[in-house]
Amino acid sequence: MQDFSQNSCKFKGKTNTWLRIQFDDDISEELGNSIPYPQKHEFKNGKVIYSWFLDGYFDTTQGYEFLNDIIARIQITFENSKYLEHKKDEETTLKPIKLKQFQNLKSRAIQKIYESTRYDSTKDFIFYCLKLHAEVIIKEKGIFSYDELEAFAIDNFINKAKDRSTLKAKCRNIFNWYLDRNFELTKSVYVKKDKGEVMATRVEHAKKITKNTSEKYKKKILNCVTGMFKDEYIKANGKWNVSKIAKDTGTTRPTVMKYLPKDTLL
Repeated sequence: MQDFSQNSCKFKGKTNTWLRIQFDDDISEELGNSIPYPQKHEFKNGKVIYSWFLDGYFDTTQGYEFLNDIIARIQITFENSKYLEHKKDEETTLKPIKLKQFQNLKSRAIQKIYESTRYDSTKDFIFYCLKLHAEVIIKEKGIFSYDELEAFAIDNFINKAKDRSTLKAKCRNIFNWYLDRNFELTKSVYVKKDKGEVMATRVEHAKKITKNTSEKYKKKILNCVTGMFKDEYIKANGKWNVSKIAKDTGTTRPTVMKYLPKDTLL
């Protein structure tokens, strides 16, 4: 594990917190820009894990809210990131990072996230992060599919939710909420439509979702074969390990073969 810090100071005795996040994609260009430089990093199973030494103790009611907000910001800014753990530390002598240094990450005020929705009473971190993620996709692409929200939920929260069915129910509720409102991020009130209009709208949405999903899979596959870890996807015989690419991108072998650039097939 490598230490990034160039400025160690004596903070022994004060309770601070290590935050560990795993990233599937290379985010090195964002370090120092949208997200602070971590004090440590390590490689595990082809993934990079960054650790930030945060100023403060977060295992309190208010502390959890602050920490959850930072984790949510990281996970919506970097789609293929995954929270691993946080733990208190009274021995490390590094200078801790203040939470305000994460302000460049994508975010939205908590009160706006819950504003005018039927979920005001839940306010749990998992739901908050899923809804925030859904809104980011809507802002970028105008629509999202239930499958991509569920995939994001399972990748990041399967070990934190009460159970798989509860996690899927959260995704279903969020997806249906926006589907009923044509994926609008406004306070517009739901208006009941006749069956024909509903079906026509859903067919149109299905076409958009198919197109967006195809682009997403294509991007993931290209990231594998052109990114910094591309050598991990090449077999001993020099050919692409299609099965591994399919597994790591959450796609299928036919999909990988479809989007692999023709000039990269060995």
